[in-house]
Amino acid sequence: MDRSRGLPLLIARSFITVLLCLLGACGNDEPRVEKAAAVRTQAKQRTYAECMAAADRQPSRAETVAKARECIPLPTAPLANSTVPPSVPTTAGGTGAAEPLRAADSLGAIRSVYTSLAEADCRVIEVDKESGSSVSRCSGVAGYALKVLDGDARMSVDVITPDGRDHSLNYLSVITRAFSSLGPRAEWRMQSERPVALIVRVNAYQDPENPDRTTSYLAVARITPAGTCVTDRIGPVPNANAAARAAADRAAVRPCLGEVP
Repeated sequence: MDRSRGLPLLIARSFITVLLCLLGACGNDEPRVEKAAAVRTQAKQRTYAECMAAADRQPSRAETVAKARECIPLPTAPLANSTVPPSVPTTAGGTGAAEPLRAADSLGAIRSVYTSLAEADCRVIEVDKESGSSVSRCSGVAGYALKVLDGDARMSVDVITPDGRDHSLNYLSVITRAFSSLGPRAEWRMQSERPVALIVRVNAYQDPENPDRTTSYLAVARITPAGTCVTDRIGPVPNANAAARAAADRAAVRPCLGEVP
């Protein structure tokens, strides 16, 4: 190669390389890395949904729970630097068995989003004039909504999915049979822009001799393709909010809560 011709070509190539670097295209693999990460996340989401749908088709609840446990990676020890307690109180006087926490990064970090349950922020859609009971619809997240049921001085919540299906959480059977009211907001645990669990405060009037005294419970419900139901009942214990979030973040592999006496 003629050196007199090669030198200008080399200089031109160097100039182009410098120009590309100045424009931010020099050795920048971040967009490609981010795109690859997004593809992996989408694949995990599809795999999770398919796995949970398969769990829902199992012939018994025990087999459904066993299959659901296979859908989400579970570490054998609590996550590093985690402040979440390894065992979660589930009733006013009891504690659930210690279970490994779900890997928070299996589909992305889990975070909280709050929506209002206040009467002023919800729309009354049904009223029974004889009994005084009512049903209100409250906005949720990601296409979900909540129905607040108020009757016989007791309150509960239904979860409405984006496709319009109604899932009753039946607080009257699984949280308290006493007169009750709800807290002013719902806490949604979100992962990859979709809700995986719901936390609502239920205030129970369980002491007839002291009607102004209430016992506060946090009702934790799972929201999965395999079904929606209450999985934990967190009583008035220290750090109840943290305990409820810990329960919510592993609710997908928890069985539905049984009825209270």
